[in-house]
Amino acid sequence: MPDEEYDYPGRIAEIEIDESAAVCVEQIDDEITVAIASIVGVHFQVTANQAREIARALTVAAENAEKYLASVKT
Repeated sequence: MPDEEYDYPGRIAEIEIDESAAVCVEQIDDEITVAIASIVGVHFQVTANQAREIARALTVAAENAEKYLASVKT
């Protein structure tokens, strides 16, 4: 599953984690569905506010990871 961006409505993104896992985000109207596809798939719906909270948390974690990597390289 390659990393791809899609158009609204429908699939927004499919992010490959490794050869056997991916995260897919789909949206139609106000319904946002997140699917964690692996050997066992997990699908759940989130509200717009929950989606923003997830995005903020991932952004903070990514920034922290980048800072950590920069600090250990020096």
